[in-house]
Amino acid sequence: MASIQERTDAAGKIHFRVQIRLRGFPPEQATFERKTDARKWAAQTEAAIREGRYFKTVEGRRRTFGEMIDRYIENVLPRKKQNSRHSQAPRLIWWKERLGHYLLADVTPPMIP
Repeated sequence: MASIQERTDAAGKIHFRVQIRLRGFPPEQATFERKTDARKWAAQTEAAIREGRYFKTVEGRRRTFGEMIDRYIENVLPRKKQNSRHSQAPRLIWWKERLGHYLLADVTPPMIP
């Protein structure tokens, strides 16, 4: 659900801060000079979040699922206990084979069995 707050800065100029809070997603916020822009952004962003199309940064469009797994294997897995490393590595490779070519922004919950 989005909320819009009217804010006044030190110079006396009015701005509108939009906060979107949806269960299961991190809160998002932005500031606008016009209330109509704030309402438009709120509606578009809420719809995109619900449809699974919203990524705050462009990284979701630049990186693949496979790159994410490679980075995890390289940076996180070595710090795990040996039992965890041996059980997680084959699973990560399995996921990489199936979804590794997709962009992060395109991986959706229905793709995960």
